[in-house]
Amino acid sequence: MAATVGGIAGFTQTPFEMIRYLLILWATLATAFAGEAVAFDRANQQFHAGDFTGAAAGYEKILADDGPDAAVLYNLGNSYQSLKQYGRAILSYERARTLTPRDPDLLANLTMARKAATAFEDAGSYPRLDAIAGTLSRNEWSWLVAGSALALGGLSLLGGLVRIPPRTFAKRLVTTVAVVSCLAIAMGSAVLVLRRGEKGRGIIVTDNAPIRLSPFKTAAVAGNAAAGHSVRLGKKSGNFQYAELAAGNLQGWVAVEDAGLIAD
Repeated sequence: MAATVGGIAGFTQTPFEMIRYLLILWATLATAFAGEAVAFDRANQQFHAGDFTGAAAGYEKILADDGPDAAVLYNLGNSYQSLKQYGRAILSYERARTLTPRDPDLLANLTMARKAATAFEDAGSYPRLDAIAGTLSRNEWSWLVAGSALALGGLSLLGGLVRIPPRTFAKRLVTTVAVVSCLAIAMGSAVLVLRRGEKGRGIIVTDNAPIRLSPFKTAAVAGNAAAGHSVRLGKKSGNFQYAELAAGNLQGWVAVEDAGLIAD
C-alpha cells in the first residue's frame, strides 16, 4: 500500500502528488505576483509618459483585483492630482494614509491636493488626541495591543516558573516591561475605540455634488458639496447614501458615485 501524507481538501495524496500540488500552487502565486508587477509597471510608464487617465485606470484595476496597497493608492492620487481631479486625489491619498500614516511624501501631496481644492481637513474636537492616534495605522495599533498582551502574558508565566529576587536589575526590568505593556494595552485599546468612527469617513469626489433631501434623482437639492470636502457617510438607499458634511450643517442624500469611503 502506498504511503500517504496528510490530505488536502479531504483527499489523501502520495508524497509525489503533494509535491506536484505545491509546485502548481507556487507557480500560480508567482504568476499572480508577476502579473501585478507588470500591471503596476505599465501604469507607472503611462504616468511618466503623461497619460494620466490611462495610469489612473491601470491603478484602479490593480486595486480592484488585488485590494488596497499604499504604493498603488499613492500613485493613483498623483494621477488624479495631475488631472486636477482633486476630490479623487484626496480620497486616494487618504486611503493610502490609513496604511502608511507617516509617509512624508504622501502627507505633502495630500496637503497640496487639499490646498488646490480649498478643502482643508477638519481639525475635529480633539486635534491633539487625533494627532497621537494618527501616528500609527489601525493595524499597527492592533499589533501593539496584541504584542503587549503577549509580553504581559509571558511575564506572568515567567513569574510563575522562576522566582526573581527583589531589588535586582532583572526584577526592575520585568516590572518596567509589565508597566509599559499595561500602558500600551490601555492606550492602544482606547485609540482603537476612538477610531471606530473612521469607517464612516468619506470624501466628496466630484465638484458641486448635489445633496438631495431624499434618495431620488428628482428630489429637491438642499445644497452642493465641493470636491475634496470631508463627509460622514451613512446608510445606502438605491444609488444614494446618506451624508453629513463635516464643515457646515449640510446633510442629505448624495449619489454613490459622488462620494467615496476612506476605509471600509
